[in-house]
Amino acid sequence: MSHFKSMTWNPWAGFPALRPPPTTPSPLAPLGFARSGSAEQSPTAPSRLGLVVLLLAGACSSTSSGGGGGASGSGGTPGSGGASSTGGIVGSGGTLGSGGTGGVTGTGGVTSTGGVTGTGGTTGTGGATGTGGASGTGGATSTGGAKGAGGTTGTGGAKGAGGATGTGGMSGTGGTTAAIDGGSAGLPYKGVASCTCAERTSLKVSWYYNWTVSPDNCTTGGEFVPHYSNHPNNNPTPMDVSNQITKLVNAGYKYVLGFNEPNKTDQANMTVAAAIALWPAMTSNPSILVGSPATSADGQSWFTDFMNQVSTNGLRVDFIALHWYGWNAGSCDAKAANLESYIKWAENIPGNRPLWLTEWGCMNASNPDVATVQAFYTGAVAMFAKHSRLERYAWYQWDTNNELTNADHSLTTLGTVYASQPSTR
Repeated sequence: MSHFKSMTWNPWAGFPALRPPPTTPSPLAPLGFARSGSAEQSPTAPSRLGLVVLLLAGACSSTSSGGGGGASGSGGTPGSGGASSTGGIVGSGGTLGSGGTGGVTGTGGVTSTGGVTGTGGTTGTGGATGTGGASGTGGATSTGGAKGAGGTTGTGGAKGAGGATGTGGMSGTGGTTAAIDGGSAGLPYKGVASCTCAERTSLKVSWYYNWTVSPDNCTTGGEFVPHYSNHPNNNPTPMDVSNQITKLVNAGYKYVLGFNEPNKTDQANMTVAAAIALWPAMTSNPSILVGSPATSADGQSWFTDFMNQVSTNGLRVDFIALHWYGWNAGSCDAKAANLESYIKWAENIPGNRPLWLTEWGCMNASNPDVATVQAFYTGAVAMFAKHSRLERYAWYQWDTNNELTNADHSLTTLGTVYASQPSTR
């Protein structure tokens, strides 16, 4: 209704005879009243008529888009005099963020008191600001290696009060610790029988034994495992055996190997009955794990008899110790098939016990040259990976073409290959 804006309303239009004489304008004149005590007087009849017309005009204005000042409202578009506004498009805040708690919130919006004035605008009390950022307290760090008790876990992650803040990150507290004499962490695996400290270090073994209960006078070269070999056989009593086991426990040892090749007259030289009689003393202390007697590969009947009596008498054997040597031509083949057959035989012994191959190598016609022995060793280590119960092995280097070290303690060709194999599992 824009045409109302250009019209001037005159209540006397059409009544010229009734128009009062000109006077000084009064704020109350449109209503037909005169100022008290003044000379001006308003005729009664015209004043009443003007009042009626005024009231009728006011009633009409309440149903139209016009009014007493245009199309103005308390929050509309026109103002009380036209298209003017008292404020304009003013924002009191803007896009300022105090810490990320609010967002894009305006306190007033596009509201005007007489025009297009906003008291707040697009003001946010926080904005897209985070209190921390993508920060981690730990980082991709572990104190030992590539695995952590914590792993890739952060205490906060990508979460913040108003932004992408994380209080933790990719931190690990532990990881893989260093093994004996360096290398990856894990349980002892590759060992050797009776080498010097320097040789064991060069070979990178994780354990060794020397057929006695006393270690070498050095602290390097792997974990020492005592061996109650009973060689030579001095006919020990059960008390002798249990006393020795107690000493080993007090010294902190966790494992002990049992009698050495009792089926051989030049070794422990024991009957099955004699070995069973001493076995309760061998296992008298639960704080140390005891390996079975280790027979030569041709002593399977002796070993089978011993394990049967262990089962019958309810005795304890914590792991099975094995010896194996190639003898005939071709028995040390590149796939180690003959050795694997012997391991499978041991795996079939009731009890599902771990296996330790504490002596092995190639003797007699089975080792025509170094290359044959080396190919056998490499094939054997690959085969071991298929037998998870085989926990440790120790090479016997005291035969021709089986040597791991030279007279000057340097490594042989086979020794170099030996040193390259994993020390732990």
